[in-house]
Amino acid sequence: MWLFGAQLILASLYGLASADSSVQPPGTGGKVLWNATWTDQLKHDLLMKYDKFARPAQHTNVTSVTFQLVIKHIEVDEIRSLMVVNAWCSFIWVDEKLKWNESDYGGLTKIHVGDHEIWQPDVVLYNSAIGNSIDHYGNTHCHVQMDGTVIWVPPSQFSVYCDINLRKWPYDRHTCRLYFGSWVYDGEQIYLKRPEHKSSPEGDTEMDPCEWTVLSVEEIEHKKYYTCCSEPYYNIEVLISVERRSPTYAGVVFTPAFVCVVLTLLVFWLPPPASEKFLLSGVTSVIICMFLAYFSQKLPVMGAHTPLIVEFYAYNLILVCLSVVVSVVSVSLSRRPRTRPVPWAINQLLSSRLASFLGLGDTKNKFMSMYPRQDSEELHERSLVDRDRTESVDTTSQQSLNCSREWILLAAAVDRVMFFVYLAIFIFMALAFYIS
Repeated sequence: MWLFGAQLILASLYGLASADSSVQPPGTGGKVLWNATWTDQLKHDLLMKYDKFARPAQHTNVTSVTFQLVIKHIEVDEIRSLMVVNAWCSFIWVDEKLKWNESDYGGLTKIHVGDHEIWQPDVVLYNSAIGNSIDHYGNTHCHVQMDGTVIWVPPSQFSVYCDINLRKWPYDRHTCRLYFGSWVYDGEQIYLKRPEHKSSPEGDTEMDPCEWTVLSVEEIEHKKYYTCCSEPYYNIEVLISVERRSPTYAGVVFTPAFVCVVLTLLVFWLPPPASEKFLLSGVTSVIICMFLAYFSQKLPVMGAHTPLIVEFYAYNLILVCLSVVVSVVSVSLSRRPRTRPVPWAINQLLSSRLASFLGLGDTKNKFMSMYPRQDSEELHERSLVDRDRTESVDTTSQQSLNCSREWILLAAAVDRVMFFVYLAIFIFMALAFYIS
């Protein structure tokens, strides 16, 4: 009984094998394959004796390789002067060993093969910042057409050194150069070229959201001869120009800069005897020092390209220190008792239109009305000391008070003159930053 069952099973298997052999692709010699398709047969015929290390053309023929770069993401490392480019690289060439007749393979016109199965051009980045690695491309399949055209679009990453100029940070622009070419084959074996009909610039810069905006991508073909060889070598230079997206920096950096400028100028509008001058200058200097410390951590130390915003904060700190010196002089002139009048020439200037231009009023009396407390204190002190003196002594005290008023007026005039000087300096610095 068991022998009869075994015969039935063998007969069934033989019938299935006969049925499969009737639909399998020709050329298999009647051998049954589990996944026998036209694609399997075509790949078997093309790759059975294929040498992926040999250029797929006669040594007298040139293999033309079309190269194009589609940028997806860019990072700029200012500290290391490095640009990292994530892109899709498009390679198109003709492999003379991968041609077939579609009628022989059930109308099959294209197949996909692994990048490790066929020959690929050894196009590398000449000026790569990672010198010990030339494997820039990801492992993706190749698209092969029946006329031998191979299309390979691997995701890639390139790192190159650039001349990073941070002079206009955070509105800086940078241009980096990438040189692509064959590492082994000369121009008589591989001709590296750009596509004849290049797509639109928008299609070349379909970038993911990042800090940088691509302004332009330019590809230039070069033909170069070396002293070692008589054959030319072709390479493609890719120029990438990027600009920093800086809306965030406008609020983080420039708003505090404007506040520091205003605080520095307001010091000169406080009354000459006011002690708040030193407090305001101290707060301003602390803010500036905090931002200078921030810049030292954020930006590299590059003597040739010092950012203008750093120079602005540094010069502002110097101006704040000078304003403290002016405040010391102003307070000294206004608080110390004076018995000598202001020199005649200076007094004439303070009594002219200059006082109105500086906002000091037409006369000293109108200006001194701004300080009634100080006038009353001085009059009270002098009344206690000179209570028993004669009328002539009272007249002398009044003259001394008038001298003190003149010196306070001079101190206020110095403050106002320094205000306009500082205002002119800040306007000049802003124009220099904008023009350069």
